[in-house]
Amino acid sequence: MQFEDYLKYPDIACRWSWARRLEWPRRGHEKIPFEKLQTVCYYLGSFFMGYQNIGGVVYWCLYALKAKDSTTFIIETAQVFGSLMLTCVGFSKIWCFTRRRHQMELVMAELHDLYPTTRKSFYRLQHHYDWADLIMKYANLFYFAFYIFYNGSPLVLLLWEYITDDQNLSYKTQANAWYPWKVRGSAWGYALAIWVSTMAGNLGIFLTLAILNILCVCTVQLVMHFDGLATQLLSLDSRNPLAHQELKYLIRYHRQLIDISDKVNEIFDSIFLTSLICSTLAICMTSVAVLLLDLAPALKNINGLLAFLVYHFMMSYLGTQINLASEKVLPAAFYNNWYEGDLPYRKMLLILMLRASKPYKWKTIKLSEVSILNYVDTLKTSYQMYACVRSMNL
Repeated sequence: MQFEDYLKYPDIACRWSWARRLEWPRRGHEKIPFEKLQTVCYYLGSFFMGYQNIGGVVYWCLYALKAKDSTTFIIETAQVFGSLMLTCVGFSKIWCFTRRRHQMELVMAELHDLYPTTRKSFYRLQHHYDWADLIMKYANLFYFAFYIFYNGSPLVLLLWEYITDDQNLSYKTQANAWYPWKVRGSAWGYALAIWVSTMAGNLGIFLTLAILNILCVCTVQLVMHFDGLATQLLSLDSRNPLAHQELKYLIRYHRQLIDISDKVNEIFDSIFLTSLICSTLAICMTSVAVLLLDLAPALKNINGLLAFLVYHFMMSYLGTQINLASEKVLPAAFYNNWYEGDLPYRKMLLILMLRASKPYKWKTIKLSEVSILNYVDTLKTSYQMYACVRSMNL
């Protein structure tokens, strides 16, 4: 099992989002057919995604604020904010991937160099590969289905209204946004709005998927190395004449893993923050919209609700795994036969134990940790906000 095998799904997501895959010296450069066309699509999608955020705010000011009753105001606000959180998350991924791309490539290069050979029995290479492959495979399937439903639901709704001879066609687009041209009642205007939303959605959704896949690769690699470090500490014999050298290597190894983890946290810090804020607001608002809207628009909001639940859960799950893996280092060092070693050996082992006394945690702006517990807190906060908003309609 090679390191390149982990990059299958990140490369697919990058290809779907018109972005170049991550590259470093050991990996080489990939020749892309129609590279200039893909670059144009990438920048067009970025521009349209930025416009979707502005258009969503303008739409809310023009329609929601002028609502004549509280129910209409809440429905319009819930729909706009649900769509706005989707576009905000997509735009944050574009910003992160564009701005932090070089740092991502440096971290992936370090992990590539650190990847163990199959001859080293301390690492469960097949187990960790199967685990990462399973996560990324189902994430790709889920987000592809979300992309199809996100872009197809407005067209299906319009077709249904046309077939049933509805005199008042809705002309709904993917996101509730204002456009500087006529959309309602204009075939060309509606088609252009759908195309703009599709371009923005394609880049936002699949770049989000690419970021999640890259984060998954980094997490599983670090978990594998922490697991291998703990196994090596348990198998270390202090009576061995080479034990001092092996322990020095393991101390440096542990320090290197912490440094790489810090770099990963720095790269994805803004992603963790937007995930926390946008998921909390989106889960609240889309839940309100689901209860107050008719079936067709409610299904659209259910799709967005599921996307945010899965998106935030995946990040929280990966954060929990890195925490659990780093917890193994301290017990492994403690249960080593240190009592049979000399004083310098014990001092070195004590240094390692002090460094490993606090399990590593990914944090959002060094405040809130990224974990399943934080995910539960997010759901609680979303429910409290939902109850508050729902009470306004009673």
